[in-house]
Amino acid sequence: MNELHWLLPEDLLQKSINVMRPHGVVGNEGLALWFGKANGSTIEITHLVEVSGPGFRTSPLYMGLSMRAMAKLTDLADQLDRYLVGQIHSHPKTFVELSDLDKAHGIRVPNYLSIVCPYYAQRPSTTLSDCGIHVFEGSNYRRMNPAVAARRIQIASTRVSKLNCEVPA
Repeated sequence: MNELHWLLPEDLLQKSINVMRPHGVVGNEGLALWFGKANGSTIEITHLVEVSGPGFRTSPLYMGLSMRAMAKLTDLADQLDRYLVGQIHSHPKTFVELSDLDKAHGIRVPNYLSIVCPYYAQRPSTTLSDCGIHVFEGSNYRRMNPAVAARRIQIASTRVSKLNCEVPA
């Protein structure tokens, strides 16, 4: 089996931080979802989705989406001929591991990319290497070490398309 790689638009991280920052400024976790498409062993991220509305809840150590929110996001991805390939969410201080709650109740599908941004996304100069980069493989999330992340994640000279999606409770 070929090793899976991800292709990230050059502005994806900064735009994702901008989406999460308003939640972090009040001490809550933030979230940005990523849609993309697969081409062989490469997953190309094409869209950044900012969620809002009653189906998205966030607090200091928790954020979640309702089942109806997930259905709406799936419908949106289908309309774009894309699928949910990953996300970035923020944690307090330097904590970039997935929490036990993230591991147990987060999205658990093969090859799902889950990145954790430190300091509740309040540092605009955050780089990908400052974050925890996790992938769901087998039956668990695994954090990529820097060498593996550098090999498996490439930055493309493309721009991400940003979407806003209000989700129902």
